[in-house]
Amino acid sequence: MKLHHRTTHRLTAAVAVALAVISGGLAAPAIAAAPAALRAGTADATAPALKPGDSIHGLGRTGFLSRDPDEAKLQRWTRLADGAVTTFAFGHSVAGSLDSDVVVDQGYGTVTLRDMAAGKELFSLPMAANRYAGAVGSTLFVRSDLSGHGPLDLYSPGTDGPVRRTVTGLPADAARLTVEAAAGDDALLSYTTGSDTARHWAVLSLTSAAVTSSRRLPATGSFDSFAYALSLGYVAWTETEADASTSLVVLDRATQKAQRFPVARAGRLVIGLVGKWVTYSRPDGLLGSSADPVIALTARSLTGSVTRRLLDHTVSGIDAPGEAHGFVGGSVSGGEGLYRIAPGTDGIPVATRLAATGAPTQVTLLRHNVPAAVDLDRTGGKLSLSWFLSRNNVDMTLTLRNTRTGESLTQNVGQSTREENPRPMRFDWSGELQWHDQPGFWTAASPGPYTWQITADPLNGIGPDLKASGSFTVTRTSGAHDYDGDGSPDVLARDTAGRLWIQDIYHHPGQDQIQQNPESLVGSGWQVYDRIEAAGNLGGTAFPDLVARDRSGVLWLYRGTGDAEAPFTTRTRIGNGWNTYDKLTGGSDLTGDGRPDLVATDPSGRLWMYRGTGVASAPFATRRLIGAGGWQGYDRVTATGDLAGGPAGDLVARDRTGVLWLYLGKGDGTFAARTRIGGGWGAYNDLIGSGDTDRDGRPDLHLTIPSGNWWSAGVHRATGDWRAPFHSLETVNHILSERTYNLFA
Repeated sequence: MKLHHRTTHRLTAAVAVALAVISGGLAAPAIAAAPAALRAGTADATAPALKPGDSIHGLGRTGFLSRDPDEAKLQRWTRLADGAVTTFAFGHSVAGSLDSDVVVDQGYGTVTLRDMAAGKELFSLPMAANRYAGAVGSTLFVRSDLSGHGPLDLYSPGTDGPVRRTVTGLPADAARLTVEAAAGDDALLSYTTGSDTARHWAVLSLTSAAVTSSRRLPATGSFDSFAYALSLGYVAWTETEADASTSLVVLDRATQKAQRFPVARAGRLVIGLVGKWVTYSRPDGLLGSSADPVIALTARSLTGSVTRRLLDHTVSGIDAPGEAHGFVGGSVSGGEGLYRIAPGTDGIPVATRLAATGAPTQVTLLRHNVPAAVDLDRTGGKLSLSWFLSRNNVDMTLTLRNTRTGESLTQNVGQSTREENPRPMRFDWSGELQWHDQPGFWTAASPGPYTWQITADPLNGIGPDLKASGSFTVTRTSGAHDYDGDGSPDVLARDTAGRLWIQDIYHHPGQDQIQQNPESLVGSGWQVYDRIEAAGNLGGTAFPDLVARDRSGVLWLYRGTGDAEAPFTTRTRIGNGWNTYDKLTGGSDLTGDGRPDLVATDPSGRLWMYRGTGVASAPFATRRLIGAGGWQGYDRVTATGDLAGGPAGDLVARDRTGVLWLYLGKGDGTFAARTRIGGGWGAYNDLIGSGDTDRDGRPDLHLTIPSGNWWSAGVHRATGDWRAPFHSLETVNHILSERTYNLFA
């Protein structure tokens, strides 16, 4: 009987009431209800015919027996024609009878043979479980004593009850006897004898109850690690060689000639005989961590050297009626399920799926937790990402890409250590990307549109690489010195040729190290300015702006774009007469209104404040005097932002002896009396209120240290304590440039 291949039909559960007529002309009797030991299943149009993880314990022409390990080893018979399911009573141990639709139902000291195709009980025997030895068709194999040894008896249906026959030809001390396979009127048994550790097999005629042939096998390997198969023409088994490799041996029953095929380096195989072909596979390779050609179910011709790949992997094998064999396994094209392997019209084995689990064989993305949008400021710059795959034995890489800047991150992703099912492939992103896509240089992720792409390469080679992708959006707030919009401050440097460069600062959280990336050119012609100052977000956009004073005293506004390659728009004139000031500093909110302000000192030592308006065309209100004198004693004045949790931004000022002083903002545009921070600050060239470099919520102080034609960078991280607002100097890891700079901002 050949079953048609069904690729989309999913078997469903239904009440098992109509019973088929079995081969041999026995009519199904009229049954008002299912036998007491059985209960009928209910209809479920969405349930697959075979649950993932179910094991197969019997395969006939009309159905199969499965066991569900998740439901107290619940056992079911599923009819192939319509998916009708019969569930066996709880507490019963049910096994399939080889090569048939008969099941052996063991419960409460009684063994019953049930013909599931005919819907009837064949016979019952009172019997202890340890005497049961197997079954083929309607024949029950029973050991004659409770020790599981002694003569082997066969029971089969008779007119007046079961007929008993005793097998002849077996050794009297045959032990560990197992019925391995069946074909036609024959059964294949395996056993040991006495103290001999060697295995034996014997072919038993069910008609005569006599052994017709037998063979002693090499005493290597454990008894349970070997496989057997039987057909009308051949006997097949596996042997372990001296080097622990596995060979497949096939004996022609007519000629008694054996063929030996070295198959695997080591390990158990499942095998089958299909016409003039032998099939073999190493089971449980779907979740393996290495590729092995023996994982696939392969058919090899016994009349030549041709091989055919039938399935990509197997879980288990089971004897099937006729010149066929059954395997639980899967293929990329057919998915996971129960397959019957039988000769096609040309004699070459063909795999036909009988029942599908609904699970894919190839690696598949089941779901992921990548959000549609993430605010990295709210998450502390971090994001935990997970992808749930159909299986995790993969080498998976992830690429995150900012499509606005082109910067990306490619990372190998491993499994989570959490007990999740299925376990996710997890990546905890620290919000970093490769700076300008250059290996070894890192930068904070800029806001904008992102894509993610995963590639999962199966370690066992089963199926193609999984490729999946998606998108999300990143938002974050830029600080006063964040010209490229990545949430981390930047430093502007002008060289002696008048070119302006942007240098990205990045705090590597894993190493707690601050690095300064190589410079990127902003543009040339900046030698016309004698002051260039960070101004913060003056015009209400998302990115900070820059003010520059030319040598005639005109102040120009450059609005920020957040684009590292073109961080500023064309300049706009915002006033003249600014050459009356010798120092300018800005970007810090001094009044508590949420807008950055600008302060300036004149040569007479007075301090002036220009309150920010939030209007780009007129970004500053009329100046206001906030310091009557004494500011001429400082050679550097820097707006730092709020250093110690006060109501507004603060200032630091360095006097000409190298002492640094702190002015705490009151929130009304004025400052408290100065506090001495410390001496020795004259060694630094520039003091830059760079903002929060290490993402701890406090603004830090960036500085440059001259050394001939070279310079180095350092940072004093903020402590949050106004009495000692900065930690000791920390060197910033950066690439030395051959350019000579004359201005930093």
